[in-house]
Amino acid sequence: MRNDATPTSRTIRLRAGFPCRWSVWSADRRGWYPKGVSPARDLDGLPYFHGDDLVIEVPPERLTVRAARGMEYDRAETTLVPGDGETLVELAPRRIYDAAARGWYGGDLHVRLNRPSQWVADSQHGEDLHVVNLLPCDGDPMDCWTGRDLPWSDGTHVARVDLAHHTLGIDDPGDSLTKLRERGALIGYANAFRGPVETPEQLVGLGDPGFDARLSVVDAALGQVDSFSSAIGSARAYRRLIGAGNRIAAVAGAAHRLGPIGRERTYAHVAGPLTAESYAAAVRLGRTFATTGPFLELSADGHGPGSTLSLTPGARLRVTGRVIGPGVETVRLLTADGELTSGPPGEVAAELTVIWPTYVVAVAEGGGQVRAHTSPVYLDVENRRVAREEDVTFCLRWLELLEDLIRDRVGAGYLAVVAEARRVYESRLA
Repeated sequence: MRNDATPTSRTIRLRAGFPCRWSVWSADRRGWYPKGVSPARDLDGLPYFHGDDLVIEVPPERLTVRAARGMEYDRAETTLVPGDGETLVELAPRRIYDAAARGWYGGDLHVRLNRPSQWVADSQHGEDLHVVNLLPCDGDPMDCWTGRDLPWSDGTHVARVDLAHHTLGIDDPGDSLTKLRERGALIGYANAFRGPVETPEQLVGLGDPGFDARLSVVDAALGQVDSFSSAIGSARAYRRLIGAGNRIAAVAGAAHRLGPIGRERTYAHVAGPLTAESYAAAVRLGRTFATTGPFLELSADGHGPGSTLSLTPGARLRVTGRVIGPGVETVRLLTADGELTSGPPGEVAAELTVIWPTYVVAVAEGGGQVRAHTSPVYLDVENRRVAREEDVTFCLRWLELLEDLIRDRVGAGYLAVVAEARRVYESRLA
């Protein structure tokens, strides 16, 4: 007997009222996407895509639908079995905090342009990511946008090509970096270290040669870099650098990526409206914190990260740290000499008597990892900056091992640069 019946179409319409990151999956972890959308998976292996008021063809089986929107929002989730025709699914993730309302704007400074530009645009708005720095590929047509906002930018979302340049150290021509600096680009490294950095030997041995931030000990001393990209993953190496007298901003980012953009962010406190230039200026001044999610604040007598206070011996300060967001078990306030105080999520505070030059940072920790790390408030005493002997000695040993490592790869010119960095550190021991 002939059967003329045709299968009934089933679709779900996803609506939040604003762009989100959506995931739709079945019990066997199959993912479902709108037509024309390239499949993508996050760190948990879940499918995802971005947008709002989207329609997807789905099977007649139980599905899980999740709506999320970057780290400033919670996530909303439901399960359903779609009926015939169209099923409306309305989910709106709850906002956890509003960084922009406090003058803070989060950016992902390391987004490779290996997807269509529309995918990047949808991702930036769907993650509510304020700033995106796109790294151009060789011969990519996006190169022509250098120095200009990309078309999907608006008052709270800015996208630029090469706003931040991730140097390859000895393989990056010095004149190129000079030109980038003159143009206002931020200079830093993409990936620092793969593993513990308790000693200079571990630090040099575990660096990533493709993104050789082991060279940051040279560039930081000579004022050639603005930031340290592993303030989260290599927090102790970062604190060694600032404890040795280097003034570089804590930023986030990784060269090797999985999951949506913006899963690590560099928040910068911007003076006035958000622009690429105002954001870069704030990072360059160290008005930053790096985070995998939590919003982390630091105040030393009302002064935030990037500030320098000129003090006399015996000056007393009230230092506070505040955190908002999930995944934090402990908030710590640290000086160059170690922990000032710590406590559970919320606010921690302590009185600090300053005897010699130091700094103070706030750190949020959870699950045995650093979840967020601020740039320092620098506490100078009688016009002298912090240069803790133990940290300077650490950097000198780092330099020694680095020089042994690269000696056969570089010419006399770069070895002279290393020697100049050594003279800088030695002068700080005087």
